[in-house]
Amino acid sequence: MKKHIFICSFFLIAFSCSDKNDFIRNVYVDIEIPLNQPEFEEINTIGNSMFVTGGVRGIIIYHSNVNEYKAYDRNCSYQPSEICSTIDSINATIAFCDCCDSKFLINQSGYPTDGSALLPLKEYHTSLSGNKLRISN
Repeated sequence: MKKHIFICSFFLIAFSCSDKNDFIRNVYVDIEIPLNQPEFEEINTIGNSMFVTGGVRGIIIYHSNVNEYKAYDRNCSYQPSEICSTIDSINATIAFCDCCDSKFLINQSGYPTDGSALLPLKEYHTSLSGNKLRISN
């Protein structure tokens, strides 16, 4: 009887979780941004951010401090397989997903601050060498 309860409990726990395909995919990212080019001028100021292509749904670059940048995937962490699950806009240090009304703090590792999302945005590694910002995973 105990064996039967254990097996039932195992299957209940193992298969009661949400869809296993609902995660932010891992894609290869290795991007070099020439910060001295005019198209990237806006992220030369601390506190500014911009969207660039790459990652799953695009990448957010945020200039957090002197010689320090953060990069996040624009794919929202709440139901990321949904077509609309994308960071649409940024106001100061808050990134917004209009699909689920979640808000993320891009100055604090992309942690959610409001809305449905419980997980932070997917963060990429950044390194600065001269005027070149490298974003990779």
